[in-house]
Amino acid sequence: MSDTPMQVLTRPFAIEPVTNIMLPDGIFDNAIYGLRIAAHVTNMSSSPLTNVTVYLESVGDPGIAPVARTFFFASVPAGAAMLVMWDADFQHATPGKRLVSFVAKADGYTPRRSIQQIFVSQTRFDNTTNTYTCTVEEGTLELSKPQGHLPGKRWGSTGGDGKECRCPPDFGPVVPTGMTLVWTPNPAYAGPHGELPFSDPWWKILAIIIAIVAALVAIIAAALGAGKASFSVGGTFEETDPSVHCCTPKGAASGKPEFTVAGVASAIASGAIVAACSDIADPFWRGQEATPPAAGELTLAERVVAKWVLPEAPNAGLPYTADISWQYERFTTGASYQHAVSETQVNVHVAGPVETDSPPVVQAFEPLWLRASFKRDNGDVFRGTELYAFVLFQAPQGLFFVEQLTDDGLGFDPGANDGVYAASLDLKLAYRTLLQFDQEVYGTWRVFVFAQDVNLTKPGTPPEIAAQHIGGMFVASAIEITFDDTLPCPLKAQANIIVV
Repeated sequence: MSDTPMQVLTRPFAIEPVTNIMLPDGIFDNAIYGLRIAAHVTNMSSSPLTNVTVYLESVGDPGIAPVARTFFFASVPAGAAMLVMWDADFQHATPGKRLVSFVAKADGYTPRRSIQQIFVSQTRFDNTTNTYTCTVEEGTLELSKPQGHLPGKRWGSTGGDGKECRCPPDFGPVVPTGMTLVWTPNPAYAGPHGELPFSDPWWKILAIIIAIVAALVAIIAAALGAGKASFSVGGTFEETDPSVHCCTPKGAASGKPEFTVAGVASAIASGAIVAACSDIADPFWRGQEATPPAAGELTLAERVVAKWVLPEAPNAGLPYTADISWQYERFTTGASYQHAVSETQVNVHVAGPVETDSPPVVQAFEPLWLRASFKRDNGDVFRGTELYAFVLFQAPQGLFFVEQLTDDGLGFDPGANDGVYAASLDLKLAYRTLLQFDQEVYGTWRVFVFAQDVNLTKPGTPPEIAAQHIGGMFVASAIEITFDDTLPCPLKAQANIIVV
C-alpha cells in the first residue's frame, strides 16, 4: 500500500486557548504556559479519503509537553485542509526552531508522517527597569520606555452617557505609539546585516510578541487566576492622548467571551506596531542598510527609538495610517553609526467587508450555523488555510459559545477551498450548558465573526523575502476600538438567528 496522501504543508501556529486568538505570526512564547499547537493537514489527492486519523507524534523539545489526542474524520474531501489542535505546556520550552511530527492514516493506505518547524520565543519582564526582553536563538530584543493610548473610562465601567461597558476592568487594549528597542545579536556579526530572528520574521515581530504577550498574561490571570503566567505584567506605559474605548457584551462561561474580546482588542491594538514599522523592511533592516560598518568591525548591539502618531484608531482590515519617526543606531567594536527616518506608513493587512449567510429561523435543538466569506482589498476571497477564523454564538440571555470557522467542505461548509468558511453549534449540547446558568435556548441568537491571516511562507524561502510575509494579524473583527468616547458600543453582530 502507498502512504496516506495527507500532510501538514505549512508551519503550525500558536493559539492561546482563553482568548482563542493566534499569537503574532503564529510564534509560541513560553511566557504563556498553556498554548495550542494548531496545524492544517491537507488531503493532497484528487479523491476523498475515508476513516482518517491524525495525531501529533512528537515535538523536538522535551520541555514542550503536548496532551495526546487523536482526531478522526469519517471522510475528508479531495484537497481539503483540516484544522487540528493539541493543548501543550510550554512552560519549560527552549527558544528556537523546533521540529514537530504529525502522522495521518486513511483507509487503504499506510500511515504518513509530516515534519514541520515551530518557532518558540521567551518573553520576560523586569519590574525594576520596566523592561521586557524577548529571547530567540539569534539574540535578544529589549523593549523599554513604551508609550501608548491607554484604556479610557469606557472600558470596564459605565460611561458618562449611562451606557454600561461590560469589559473586564483594567484589561482593555493599549494602542502602542512609541518604544525603544535594543537588539543584541548572538553572536556579534560582521557586515551590514545580522541574522533575522528564526531566519524568518522582522525584528518588529518580537516587539509585537512582547506587547501581546504582556496583554494576554494579564487577561489569562484575570480569567483563570494567578499562577498561569511566568512573569509579572506590572509594567507601565507612558500615556499619550487620546485614550482607547471599547465595549463588549456580558458573557458567562463557555470560552469566557469577555476575555476573548479583550484579547482580540489587544491584538488589534498591538498591530499598530506592525503597521508603523512596515512589512517591506522594518527599521532595523533599513537602518542596517544605511549604516554599513567598516571592514573588520563587528556589530555588538543595535537600537531603534520609534514614535508614531495614529490619525485614527487602528482597526482590523482597514488601511489606517501611522506617521512615524524613528532613529536607528548601530554599535560596533570600532564605532557607532546612526540613521533617522520620518514617514507615513499604511496598514497592509487589509480586507473587504465580511459577507455572511445564516438561517433566519431555526427549530429548537437543530444546529445553528453560519457561513462567511472574507474578501481581500482587491476583491479576491481568502480560501482554505489562508485564515484562522472563529465565531461567538451568543444565546438570547447572554451566554457565549466559541466555534471554529473552516473552509474544509465538511458540515455546513459547501466545498473545500471555495472561500466560504462555515461554523455550527450543536444546540442539544449547548442546552446542557444553558441550563446550568438558568438560560433558555429560545429567542434571538447573535453571531460575531473574527479572522486572522496565516503565514503560509514555504520553508526555504530567503529570509529577507520570508520576513515580508507576516501572519496573525486580524483582517476581520466584530469589535472595533475607537478614540471617540461619544460613540456607541462598537461590538457588532454579523448575523442574528431566531430559535423557535
